Parts: sequence; structure tokens; C-alpha cells
Amino acid sequence: MPQLDIYMYFSQISWLLVLFTTFYILVLKNILPIISRVLKLRRKRTSSEGSSILSEEYKAVMTTISYVLETSLKDSTTFISNVRTSSLSWLEVSLEEANEKTLLGLNKKFLRNIGELKGQSLIITDLIKKRDSDSFLSFNFNI
Repeated sequence: MPQLDIYMYFSQISWLLVLFTTFYILVLKNILPIISRVLKLRRKRTSSEGSSILSEEYKAVMTTISYVLETSLKDSTTFISNVRTSSLSWLEVSLEEANEKTLLGLNKKFLRNIGELKGQSLIITDLIKKRDSDSFLSFNFNI
């Protein structure tokens, strides 16, 4: 394997040094000045003069956020109130329609059936009483 060959170490180390120095010079000459300029600009903005600008911007942003939140809260409250009102009216209308159309007829049929059952029950009870009293009378006469 050429990576582990002792005779190849010198060429690998030399290429490592060449690439490392090239990268170091590139970073030192091009990238570090850009980073230092950005840091200086940031430091200048956050200094005493820049802090007033930032605080004014912060206040403006917070005012905008509070206005948006208040507006959305009012809108959502109004929307929920409207939905509640419309759903209550729909529910009342639906209940009235159900009572008038479906439940009224069913209630009449139910009461009529209960009346018929009660009437049949009374007739059967009267017949049983009459039969018992007739059998009791016929039993008394046979003695």
C-alpha cells in the first residue's frame, strides 16, 4: 500500500506542507480581512451611537407586533362570536324542524300505541275480574 510505504512519506509530507501553506495564505489574505471588517461594522453598530438606532428599531418592531396581535385577537374573537351565534340559530332551527316533522308524528304514534296497550290491558283485567267473580259465584252456589 503506498500510504504506508516509508519511501512515500517525504512526498506526502511535502504535499501536505504545500497545501497547508497555500490554504493558510488564502485565509490570511482574503477571508480574515472580510471577517474583521464585518466584526468592526458590528461593533460600531452596537456602540453607544448604534444602540439608540437598535433600540428604536426594537421599539418599532415591538409596536408592530403588538398591533398585529391585538388585531388578530379582535378578529378571532369576532369570528368565534359570529360562529357561535350562527351555530346556535342553526341548532334552534334544526331542533324545531325535527320536532315538527319527525318527532311530533312519532310522539303521536307512541301515545296512540300506549293508549291502545293500556286499553287492552284494562279490558283484559276487567275480563279476568269478571271471570274470577263468576267462578266465585258459581263455586258458592255449588256448595
